[in-house]
Amino acid sequence: MKQFPWRSLLYAVVLLYLLLDLKVWNGPLKQAIANRQDMALEAALENRWVAIVNQEPLTRDQLDIAVFRHLYRRGKEVTEIPEKNLSMIRRAVMQELINDTLVRQYADGEKFNAPQKEIDAFIESWESQFTSEEELAERSELQHLDPTARRQELARIWSRKRWLEQRIAPGIDVTDGEVRAWFDANRESGEGLVEPEKIHARHLFLSTVETDDETREESIKALHRQLSEKSASFESLAKASSEDPRTKNRGGNLNWFTRDRMPADFSDQVFALKTGDLSEPFKTAIGWHIVEVLDHQSERPLTFDEAAEEIRIHIENQRSADTIKVLMKKLRTVANIKLFPEHI
Repeated sequence: MKQFPWRSLLYAVVLLYLLLDLKVWNGPLKQAIANRQDMALEAALENRWVAIVNQEPLTRDQLDIAVFRHLYRRGKEVTEIPEKNLSMIRRAVMQELINDTLVRQYADGEKFNAPQKEIDAFIESWESQFTSEEELAERSELQHLDPTARRQELARIWSRKRWLEQRIAPGIDVTDGEVRAWFDANRESGEGLVEPEKIHARHLFLSTVETDDETREESIKALHRQLSEKSASFESLAKASSEDPRTKNRGGNLNWFTRDRMPADFSDQVFALKTGDLSEPFKTAIGWHIVEVLDHQSERPLTFDEAAEEIRIHIENQRSADTIKVLMKKLRTVANIKLFPEHI
């Protein structure tokens, strides 16, 4: 004799009660949810939150800092941006802030942290872009970060990046056949498949910023005479007299560069020279220069072997961007996000 399915009946009754409570009656469950939503709304209004993401508030201060950093990376300040444009930027940055919050929440929920060696290497690489500890401290202060907070933020950035990479990795694999197909399809147009004209040069530089230009001109001419008469080597004069701190201790060596990597008033002069030429002293917006061209490479098409790795990276980057969009759409679909546009 079969037993009566009490358990199934009980589940059905409970589900029916919940459905009626939420959809038909104004029952205790519906009231509790409504009260909780009302409390969140009151807190948002009182504290001027710009959003709530899975019950985590995002504050106006957080958005202000995010907007500042967004503009700072582009060499802009808030005061330079027209009010209408700034409003659009704030809304766009708001979406980036929500995405960052979702990634952090999911990564933290999985207790994901990148290996400490990777984090340390990333922090070291990031900090090495600054010429001094003072410059690093100044830039960090501008972004409202003390040294400890800066390292913590960099660690979080790297861990989120690695979490995302692991999530999207299956969707961005690029085969050798796809790389070859891209090369063949774009070879005729030359897009991304041309090695641009390059020059290897060294220079002597005297700044005219906050100095007497006439004195600078006499000094650069005197240096040029020594080079022309071969009474001193380029390396020794660069070390003793050049005012470019990045190159003076390596003989003024600028290494290889393309035309578009340098300001036009510099490139136009240098790319008119031939290998072995020593320029006359010439002036740019920042000062006086003497340039010697050590080597020159004309523009030429790249071979498949030379271009393959760059093509692979290009395709991977495109797929990464598309895959991240899909992932973020999924994360947003299941997330509980409440915006407060009046505070943005």
